[in-house]
Amino acid sequence: MSDLLLYVQLRLEPGCMGPQGKDHIEAFCKKENASPWQNQFATVSVVPRYDKTLPEWEYRVKNKLLSAEQATKFISMHDTTKSDLEDDIESHMAEEIDAYMQGKF
Repeated sequence: MSDLLLYVQLRLEPGCMGPQGKDHIEAFCKKENASPWQNQFATVSVVPRYDKTLPEWEYRVKNKLLSAEQATKFISMHDTTKSDLEDDIESHMAEEIDAYMQGKF
Protein backbone atom coordinates (compact mmCIF):
# COMPACT_ATOMS: atom_id res chain seq x y z
CA MET A 1 0.00 0.00 0.00
CA SER A 2 1.30 3.41 -0.92
CA ASP A 3 1.65 6.32 1.47
CA LEU A 4 1.10 8.77 -1.40
CA LEU A 5 -1.75 11.21 -0.95
CA LEU A 6 -4.42 11.54 -3.60
CA TYR A 7 -5.47 15.13 -4.20
CA VAL A 8 -9.03 15.37 -5.43
CA GLN A 9 -10.31 18.61 -6.91
CA LEU A 10 -14.08 18.87 -6.97
CA ARG A 11 -15.62 21.60 -9.07
CA LEU A 12 -18.98 22.56 -7.59
CA GLU A 13 -21.57 24.25 -9.73
CA PRO A 14 -23.09 27.31 -8.06
CA GLY A 15 -26.56 25.89 -8.74
CA CYS A 16 -25.96 23.12 -6.19
CA MET A 17 -26.41 25.81 -3.56
CA GLY A 18 -29.84 26.85 -4.80
CA PRO A 19 -31.05 29.83 -6.81
CA GLN A 20 -28.63 32.22 -5.09
CA GLY A 21 -25.72 29.81 -5.32
CA LYS A 22 -23.61 32.18 -7.39
CA ASP A 23 -23.67 34.58 -4.43
CA HIS A 24 -22.37 31.91 -2.03
CA ILE A 25 -20.14 29.49 -3.95
CA GLU A 26 -16.85 31.40 -3.50
CA ALA A 27 -17.28 31.77 0.27
CA PHE A 28 -18.40 28.15 0.60
CA CYS A 29 -15.36 26.85 -1.28
CA LYS A 30 -13.05 29.00 0.85
CA LYS A 31 -14.66 27.64 4.02
CA GLU A 32 -14.41 24.03 2.83
CA ASN A 33 -10.76 24.39 1.85
CA ALA A 34 -9.90 25.77 5.29
CA SER A 35 -10.65 22.32 6.74
CA PRO A 36 -10.98 19.98 3.75
CA TRP A 37 -12.64 16.60 3.63
CA GLN A 38 -10.04 13.88 3.86
CA ASN A 39 -9.59 10.25 4.64
CA GLN A 40 -6.50 8.09 5.14
CA PHE A 41 -5.33 8.46 1.50
CA ALA A 42 -7.17 11.39 -0.08
CA THR A 43 -7.88 15.05 0.50
CA VAL A 44 -10.32 17.27 -1.36
CA SER A 45 -10.13 20.84 -2.55
CA VAL A 46 -13.30 22.50 -3.72
CA VAL A 47 -13.50 25.18 -6.40
CA PRO A 48 -16.44 26.80 -8.19
CA ARG A 49 -17.30 25.25 -11.53
CA TYR A 50 -17.93 28.23 -13.75
CA ASP A 51 -16.54 26.55 -16.88
CA LYS A 52 -18.63 23.49 -17.66
CA THR A 53 -16.04 22.29 -20.17
CA LEU A 54 -13.77 21.45 -17.23
CA PRO A 55 -14.36 18.11 -15.50
CA GLU A 56 -16.24 17.96 -12.22
CA TRP A 57 -13.53 15.74 -10.70
CA GLU A 58 -9.74 15.82 -11.07
CA TYR A 59 -7.27 13.53 -9.37
CA ARG A 60 -3.58 14.19 -8.77
CA VAL A 61 -0.72 12.40 -7.07
CA LYS A 62 2.50 14.35 -6.54
CA ASN A 63 1.01 17.13 -8.69
CA LYS A 64 0.59 14.73 -11.64
CA LEU A 65 -2.85 14.72 -13.20
CA LEU A 66 -4.25 11.19 -13.30
CA SER A 67 -6.46 9.77 -16.01
CA ALA A 68 -9.77 8.25 -14.90
CA GLU A 69 -8.19 4.81 -15.26
CA GLN A 70 -5.15 5.77 -13.16
CA ALA A 71 -7.38 7.32 -10.50
CA THR A 72 -9.54 4.19 -10.40
CA LYS A 73 -6.45 1.99 -9.99
CA PHE A 74 -4.95 4.21 -7.27
CA ILE A 75 -8.23 4.32 -5.32
CA SER A 76 -8.72 0.54 -5.64
CA MET A 77 -5.36 0.05 -3.88
CA HIS A 78 -7.12 1.47 -0.81
CA ASP A 79 -9.92 -1.09 -0.78
CA THR A 80 -12.61 1.18 -2.17
CA THR A 81 -13.92 2.24 -5.55
CA LYS A 82 -13.79 5.59 -7.32
CA SER A 83 -17.58 5.63 -7.29
CA ASP A 84 -17.73 4.99 -3.52
CA LEU A 85 -15.11 7.67 -2.85
CA GLU A 86 -17.02 10.20 -4.95
CA ASP A 87 -20.27 9.22 -3.20
CA ASP A 88 -18.64 9.77 0.22
CA ILE A 89 -17.33 13.17 -0.84
CA GLU A 90 -20.66 14.19 -2.41
CA SER A 91 -22.56 13.15 0.75
CA HIS A 92 -20.19 15.20 2.86
CA MET A 93 -20.54 18.20 0.53
CA ALA A 94 -24.34 17.97 0.59
CA GLU A 95 -24.28 18.08 4.41
CA GLU A 96 -21.79 20.97 4.39
CA ILE A 97 -23.87 22.92 1.86
CA ASP A 98 -27.02 22.39 3.94
CA ALA A 99 -25.24 23.57 7.10
CA TYR A 100 -23.72 26.54 5.29
CA MET A 101 -27.02 27.62 3.81
CA GLN A 102 -28.69 27.31 7.23
CA GLY A 103 -25.96 29.41 8.81
CA LYS A 104 -24.73 26.59 11.06
CA PHE A 105 -21.07 26.79 10.21
